[in-house]
Amino acid sequence: MGELMFGGINGLNIFNPANVKNNPFPPQIVITELKIFNKKVNIKNQSILTSHISYAKEITLNHRQNNFSIEFAALHYSSPQNNSYQYKMVGFDEDWIYADKSRFAHYTNLDPGEYTFIVKGANCDGLWSNTTASLKVIIIPPFWKTWWFRILMILCLIGIVIGVIRARISIIRTQKEILEDLVRKRTQEVTRQKEKIEQQKKELESEKDKAENLLLNMLPQETVDELQNKGKARPRNYRNATVMFTDFSGFTKKAEKLRPRELLERLDRYFVMFDEIIEKHNVEKIKTIGDAYMCVGGIPVRNKSNPIDVVLAGLEIQHFLKKDKEKIIAEGKDDFWELRIGIHTGELIAGIIGIKRLAYDIWGDSVNIANRMEMSGAAGRVNVSGKTFGLIQPFFDCTYRGKIMAKNKGEIDMYFVDRIKPECSADEDGYFPNEMFWDYVNLELYSSINYIKAEKHVVSMLEKELPHDLHYHSIKHTKDVCKAVERIAKSENIDGEDLFLLKTAALFHDAGFVKKYKDNEEIGAELAEEILPTYGYSKEQIQTIKRLIMATKVPHHPVDILEQVICDADLDYLGRNDFYEIGDSLKREFLANKIIANDVEWNKLQVKFLSQHRYFTRFSITVRQPNKLKHLEEIKEKLKEVS
Repeated sequence: MGELMFGGINGLNIFNPANVKNNPFPPQIVITELKIFNKKVNIKNQSILTSHISYAKEITLNHRQNNFSIEFAALHYSSPQNNSYQYKMVGFDEDWIYADKSRFAHYTNLDPGEYTFIVKGANCDGLWSNTTASLKVIIIPPFWKTWWFRILMILCLIGIVIGVIRARISIIRTQKEILEDLVRKRTQEVTRQKEKIEQQKKELESEKDKAENLLLNMLPQETVDELQNKGKARPRNYRNATVMFTDFSGFTKKAEKLRPRELLERLDRYFVMFDEIIEKHNVEKIKTIGDAYMCVGGIPVRNKSNPIDVVLAGLEIQHFLKKDKEKIIAEGKDDFWELRIGIHTGELIAGIIGIKRLAYDIWGDSVNIANRMEMSGAAGRVNVSGKTFGLIQPFFDCTYRGKIMAKNKGEIDMYFVDRIKPECSADEDGYFPNEMFWDYVNLELYSSINYIKAEKHVVSMLEKELPHDLHYHSIKHTKDVCKAVERIAKSENIDGEDLFLLKTAALFHDAGFVKKYKDNEEIGAELAEEILPTYGYSKEQIQTIKRLIMATKVPHHPVDILEQVICDADLDYLGRNDFYEIGDSLKREFLANKIIANDVEWNKLQVKFLSQHRYFTRFSITVRQPNKLKHLEEIKEKLKEVS
């Protein structure tokens, strides 16, 4: 069924459509012809083609020959008229172009450059060739688009520009020489006039400077500026200024032994030194009356530190006279001078009055009280009022002297300033402040926290409430840790607020012993959280302090430099020369609390602890570690002797 039969001259022909099959052979593609402007390109020497186009790998065209056609064919002879084609000019065409049965590709106005023409074909059954025919097409650009021509044009343009510039420079140079000659002559004339004017100006400025310096020696800068700008200066009221009076003890008798010139020279030497000292401490000189010298802190520029500044100036003046006295005695003489100094802080008015012989002066009860402090003082001492004492007492050791009557003020307390507090002093006698002194001052005057009052509160609490059998964890240990914290923090360049947070944590780190012996750190942290808000500590600062307190719990595991400092400070004594003395107090405490029973147990405990302990800061590792290891070996030797 489905077969077709046809009769023929040779018999019967049978055709079965089911036996018809697709052609499985893809065609072979060749490029057959090249046309430029629809004219066939023939094979010639010195031509585009030197062999048949089907053998050519590439062709080279100039920029005028960019209108061309490429013909191609599929070498397949089973219904060749039904073959189909696709071609592509790589570098120009983005996708294949389906040409159906058309056997040529036509391109016009291709830009100069290199391209590759590729073509493939399919037989009548739609089977595409596996390979393509290709031809590289090179289109040469015109000479004006070549790189060498562009460089040549650039060089020509540069040459023209340089030529124009040189010609212009030559013209300018000639004009410049003419102008320079003219300017030279004019300059010589102007220079002569200028030198004359400058000389006159210098003379005027010199006279002006002399006048200004004279005014500045008499009046403060602010008053001078006001006089120059407004023609007058109004007095100003100061609510908190500190007045200092000085007077030489027994001056009248000393003056009788000296000729007037010698007396004046000696007074001048002392007063010049006083001037230098008070200027260093930002204190304003007011005047001298005979052998009396008066100055004020906190004017004309107001500041919070003026009581401290004036007391420091007073101590330094007494130090200078003390050294002068020692020198005179060393020379076998006894004509030394001694000074009384009186200081008071309060309200006053400062300024100038009148229009002739202007003098800067101060008025008010504070001046009279400062004078009374001086008169009631003693040679070689600094005597301050109770008002001034209240402002300076955190920084100086003072001695109460009793009361004195002052006009219109009643009884006023008096104090001798003995020295700067030892921990804040740069010298043994307490005349000069160290860096810690200024840290305390800045904290007291400009910070929200009041460490000094907090310290007094905690020390008072510990003195009253710590059990008496705490031979090691006593108030002495707390103070020792505070000093160690300060020492280590300074070596680690920690200062400002961080330093005082460390010192506050050191105050509280053993405060928990007031309630129980073990696990006391948590109680110390709770006490800090309860007490410190009263003294201006913020929540964030208190959290830091609590964290530092908990870091002292043994064994130590500090996580930052602040925790490292307080951990090393807590056990600073392990590497110090007083190790055995402090260790003995801890032994007695452990014996009292039945933690150990005898010296052998104590030494074994020390060996174990010292072996496991480590320092964390650079200071402690460098300074304390070697001595700690030495102590460890010494205790091991003791145990060997016992065994």
